[in-house]
Amino acid sequence: MRIAVIDIGSNSIKLLVAEPGPGRTLLPIRREKSMVRLGHETLVKGHLSSEATVVAIRTLSVFKALAQSLGAQQIIAIATASVREADNAAAFIKEVEQRTGVRIEVLSGVEEARLIGLAASHGCTNGAKSVLNIDIGGGSTELSLMRKIKPGQQWTPDMLHSMRIGAVRLTEQFLSNDPPKPKELLALQQEIEAALERPVREMKGAKWAAATGTSGSILSIGAAFQSMSYPDNESGQSGAVPSIAITRNSLAQFNREMLTMTATERKRLPGISEQRAEIIIAGGQILEHTMRALKIAKISTCGWSLREGVLLDRMSEIQSPRAARGLAESDARLAGAEALGERFGYEATHGKHVAVLAGELFDQLKSLHGLKEHDRTLLVAASILHDIGYAISHESHHKHSFYIILNSELTGFTDLERLLIANIARYHRRALPNQQHSAFANLSDEDQARVWMLGGILRVADATDRSHQSRVKHFKATRRGTVVRLELLSARRCDHELWAIENKKDMFEEAFGVTLQFVKD
Repeated sequence: MRIAVIDIGSNSIKLLVAEPGPGRTLLPIRREKSMVRLGHETLVKGHLSSEATVVAIRTLSVFKALAQSLGAQQIIAIATASVREADNAAAFIKEVEQRTGVRIEVLSGVEEARLIGLAASHGCTNGAKSVLNIDIGGGSTELSLMRKIKPGQQWTPDMLHSMRIGAVRLTEQFLSNDPPKPKELLALQQEIEAALERPVREMKGAKWAAATGTSGSILSIGAAFQSMSYPDNESGQSGAVPSIAITRNSLAQFNREMLTMTATERKRLPGISEQRAEIIIAGGQILEHTMRALKIAKISTCGWSLREGVLLDRMSEIQSPRAARGLAESDARLAGAEALGERFGYEATHGKHVAVLAGELFDQLKSLHGLKEHDRTLLVAASILHDIGYAISHESHHKHSFYIILNSELTGFTDLERLLIANIARYHRRALPNQQHSAFANLSDEDQARVWMLGGILRVADATDRSHQSRVKHFKATRRGTVVRLELLSARRCDHELWAIENKKDMFEEAFGVTLQFVKD
């Protein structure tokens, strides 16, 4: 399956069209980049300008057409800091979809860190079992510590951090003169050090076998290193992607030299474009201070980053064998749901059993709902977490579940996905979705339909474990016209479950326009 990813960053918009290769590798078909500079002024003012919106829409239209001409069967558009922080982000996303048909998913900072870490660990580890990656974007900097315990096992995050320090943001916030004045540089450095305080504290004692660096600023510094005479500079191959070594000592020397040049002089260096020359000082300072704070002597540049991470994540979801697969063991994204549940003391046995039943119902009724594998993941995550609201109160716990999910860091999911999971979990009991519920009403028609269908499935699956004793091990669902027949497979009495299904089948029947009949084998 050929997939396209469009990365809407603060400095540029990038396209990658690729298809899966052997052994969870990627076969790139086409890469494109346009320096849209969406974050220009946005990161400081918190508002996407109409001029930036026009340029972004034009670029997205071109990239969509190119992806389709290359045979992409799916186009995924993700946005990071500039859109994430803009007060008019919702209007921007709506206008983009209306004008181009491209639907934007906004990533949280932690999810951005996870996906970038996934890319670096797959593409640039050269056999290492643990890797710390530094990614310096225009609006934020992400740290990802990824680990693989056993051969063949998926890479999983140990620690993820997103800091609101980026090359574009800090340049606009602190550097008014060219070259910068000492007091400007000092203020910028203090901002970096303040942002690093929490990651350094939480990563104290952590160890890693390799360190990598991704995205434009670090790649540009690496390219410049190749043309400059540093005694410990070296190039090589880090995993699947060519790399350049950047030592902390050489980086400090490089940064001192950048401070003596104007932007015009900096752009003459190989590897540093005109736009990059304007922000390379801030990027270099972020990298040097991060390496010093975390005691990193050397990093290797890595050409894989967010786009590759999104593709690896989505392709893994598509390619995963189903059989009787578990939850987090088969889909690393669900590890975030389980971790959130554990943090709030959820009833794991019930949540996971309901997730298995909901997944079975989803699989057996594909001809009815026509949803994608990605929707199944949302359903399973909501099933795991549907009762998490008990941590606050038994009364109205479904509403508390919604609140906790919506306001927690749910690693593995975008902001929109987290909102959908929260809505699906909310409707596992009591009132059905309606337009007076603002969090539901503000969803698009398509997403409202997804909540109805997935929520209806969860409602039935939860009823099937009414006793919280896993009495119903599995069920067999068959469809004949407008009737869905549900056979409960159990060796025990299921009176409570049969009663609960009768009382909770309403959302399922309304969502799918069917009558639900159920029997015990």
